[in-house]
Order: sequence, then structure tokens, then C-alpha cells
Amino acid sequence: MLKTSFNKPSLTVAQQLALLEEKGLVIENPESAEHWLSHISYFRVKNYSYSFKDYKKADGNYIPGTTFEMVRDLYQFDRKLRMLVFEAIENIEIAVKTQLTNTMAAAYGTHWYAASQHFISEQERKQIIRNARMGDDVPKIFDHAAFLSDIEETMNDPDELFLQSYKNTYDPIYPPSWMMVEIITFGTLSILFENLQPSDHKTAIHDHFGLTKKHFVSWLHCFSFIRNKCAHHARLVYAKLNFAPALPQKKSRQFLAEADDVDNASLYAVLCCIQYMLSICNNNSLFKQHLLALIDAYPAINYDRLGFTDHWRAEKLWS
Repeated sequence: MLKTSFNKPSLTVAQQLALLEEKGLVIENPESAEHWLSHISYFRVKNYSYSFKDYKKADGNYIPGTTFEMVRDLYQFDRKLRMLVFEAIENIEIAVKTQLTNTMAAAYGTHWYAASQHFISEQERKQIIRNARMGDDVPKIFDHAAFLSDIEETMNDPDELFLQSYKNTYDPIYPPSWMMVEIITFGTLSILFENLQPSDHKTAIHDHFGLTKKHFVSWLHCFSFIRNKCAHHARLVYAKLNFAPALPQKKSRQFLAEADDVDNASLYAVLCCIQYMLSICNNNSLFKQHLLALIDAYPAINYDRLGFTDHWRAEKLWS
């Protein structure tokens, strides 16, 4: 594939504003806009401005009447939403890690995770793939030896005092389960749980949250993806979600009155899953109240585009 040499020049803030105006963006307060672009990069602001462009026209200019303040408000809404979601997922991550270690350590001992027999082997994974039917979920690859190697490497981190205390006092080299879960990422957690051998103990973990294994694993992968987007300040609003949470299809398991109208690939679906989990693991969470207040403060956001249903406010989950 023939590539083109990048030759776009770096622009001063004044030139950036001039280019935005040239594209049809209304700058009502140039001084305020210049201040913003001096502290929030032109590239980030531009990323939020795409939602206001008219792509039906060849020039791709902004829809007439679009102001810098409208773009700024979308950025502000997304930033505040990311902060709410990040904190909520932190609550969920800690709750899942707690259930995992409490259940597995009680059943199989403090260092259960160091034994490979508790996890689906690569041979078993290949057999699952061979037997899979259309639409079946195949476990993500989990390299147990590499996982233990990462744990061992983390044990050398001088900043983790609790690990150093364990390492200097006890054997084996791997820490007990409740320490292990403190040093793995949410992504690793989701893959680790997915690859646990089927057992009553694995079932007890996802049952604690009122979910089937399929839905629980799906939500963990989704939350890990969303958490990483939040941590890296990536846009949530109007963004494509690569990991959509599977929503219960059976009426007995549905927790939304308008479940059949919800697009599971929408941001609204993710927010519903977060609130559902919080209602189980943290009844003191203010996520719902803060989210509703944020939505009320930004009425101009296109909530239909985010997947919100017609009567979402009447849902028991949000009332």
C-alpha cells in the first residue's frame, strides 16, 4: 500500500481557531476558546467536534450554527461521565476480586491459582473450539505459565511493601490468593475467571451477582475495555464499543422493562450493566444519582444516539 508523506504543519492556537472558523465553527468567545486550546489540545477538541460535522457535503464543514461552546460541552460531559464510570468500575472490580479469592481460596487453598489443573488447558480450549457451534463463546487464551511468571516478576517490585514483606518472610514465592488479586489487572481478572475449570465454585461466583457464566464473562471483558478507555482519557460518548455486554434474553433474568429495545452495543447498555452490578456489590454507591444529575445538566446531548430507550427513566434500575 502506497503511503503519503505526512506534511501537515503545526499550528499556533490562533491558527487553530482560524481553521475552525474557516470550517464553519462559530467562535462566540475567542478569548475563552483560546484559553481552552492552550490547555486542551486542538486534536482532542477536534475529536469531539466530528459529531457536529455535515458529512453529506464534500467539504465536511460544521453544521450551520455549531458553536465552540457546543463542542466544549460535549467534551465536558464526556470527561465527567468517564470519571463516574471509572469509579463505578473500580467498585465492581474490587467486588469481583473479593468473590473470586474468597470462594476459590476457601475451596482449594491459599495458593490455588498456582496449580494449572484449576484452569482450562490449551488442549481443552482447542477441543472447545472444535465443538463450538455458531454463536458460542470461546475462552480467550490464558497462558498459566506466563501468568505465574508475571506474578513472580511483580514480587520484585520494591514499591509494593506488602509483597516485599511476604517475600522476605514466607514460601512459596507466589503470594496468597488475596494478595494476588490486588496486583492483577481487570483484563487479567476477566481472562483468568473465564478460563477457570467448570465447578460449583465458579458457578457460585457468577451466581453471587445474579448472572450466568456467559453474561458474567461478557460483562467483565466489557468493563475491562471501558475502564481502560477511561484511564487513557479516550472518548466514551458516541464512540464504538468493541466489547458489548451480552444482555439476558430470558424474561426471568431480564432486569430492564424495555430489555428488548436495548442495543447491547450502546453506551446505555453498559451503564445499565454497571448500575445493576453496583446494586448488588455496593448499595451505598452514588453512581445512579450522579449520573442522573449529569444527564440533567447536559440536556443537549443526543441520548438517543447513546442508546437510551424512550422510557428509560421509568426503569426500576434508574428510579
